[in-house]
Amino acid sequence: MIYYRKGYGGIFILFRLVGTSWPFGVIPDLIALSISLILNYVTVLDEIIRDRNEFISHPYAFQLFAYLLGFLMVFRTNFAYQRYWEAIGAMQNMAAKWLDGALMGITFDAAGNRDRPLLYGAQDGESGLPHPTTGGKGGPHHSAFYGDIAHLCSLLHAVALQHLRSDSNLDNLEFAYPEAPSLQSVAQKMENFGMPSFSPSKIGDTLARQKLPVLGGLRPEERAVLEADSQGNLLSTDARVAMVEGWFMRRLIGRQKFEQGESSATSPPILSRLYQVISDGTLWFGAASKVAITPFPFPYHNIISVFLWMYTLLAPVLINGIIMDTVLRSIFVFTSVFCYHALHHIGDNLEDPYLPYDPNELPLPDLQHSVNMRLWAFGVVPVPIKAEDEIPSKDPQKSE
Repeated sequence: MIYYRKGYGGIFILFRLVGTSWPFGVIPDLIALSISLILNYVTVLDEIIRDRNEFISHPYAFQLFAYLLGFLMVFRTNFAYQRYWEAIGAMQNMAAKWLDGALMGITFDAAGNRDRPLLYGAQDGESGLPHPTTGGKGGPHHSAFYGDIAHLCSLLHAVALQHLRSDSNLDNLEFAYPEAPSLQSVAQKMENFGMPSFSPSKIGDTLARQKLPVLGGLRPEERAVLEADSQGNLLSTDARVAMVEGWFMRRLIGRQKFEQGESSATSPPILSRLYQVISDGTLWFGAASKVAITPFPFPYHNIISVFLWMYTLLAPVLINGIIMDTVLRSIFVFTSVFCYHALHHIGDNLEDPYLPYDPNELPLPDLQHSVNMRLWAFGVVPVPIKAEDEIPSKDPQKSE
């Protein structure tokens, strides 16, 4: 996705080449311009075209065709933008619901007392503060459980993004931030690399350059079951999402049933919301998948392409029959054909928002990074400052 500035009368937008649609109108435009020039310099043909009594007396009939094509393309572009907007909305809702489930699971499990109204955080075990054992039956401490939930939620979101971008290669899931770089360098690492090509090899290279970071990485035992089924067949990407969602639910239920974590003290009606929001996230995943697995209707796309190339071949003939000056003929042919083809490519660009071959598509690695940062934030709470540890005032009068 391209983030851009709009100031100075659109100068920054005007002179930016990456991500634009107008270059895709140049080749069809040159074809139409060549037809116009050939008709112009072949004297016999030019004389026939110039004779309005014998050839074109009024352009009304062609105008009807041009209006029809224009309406079709405008509607198609609007439909493509609706798909694009629906895709990002469904992805954001999907992530928000799964993150809500992770937050509830972590918060319900956290211990506390009246001195810790925000409960204990996952970092308390490393800060020297007392950290109660929440596993009454020998289960792990809250910090370890928090790590499990953060890992599973991050992995669930990552395999969901893989499904949306038609990526079945588990090598494209990487261990998140092994050297703990700064947020700026992580964001720079996640920068999209646009490749205007539909070649499977190039798309595969692009996916490899846009790896999805997973908190805790993809563990060997997890990869073994996500890679293939019991018959050795490659597991589908949507089945992987269902499998990891099952792990997410099983870990939460296991904590409640067998480890007797603090979540067992939460009232059942409140606890049930934990599983409901995870289920809601899966519903939004289905809505996002709808855009990924359902292409723009072929008949609509096909008829627009047919009409567009009919327009490309007929427009030079009509314009040559109305305008007599060679320069003006070239200008009007160039402008009209160029505009139609550039507008057509905008729809092509927007209708597949998840695929990584264009810089205008949705930044899936950045969205995965955002989910990871929020999962990290769930375990951090402010530690109360004791009276003897309070920072002295900088006011000299108060210090006296």
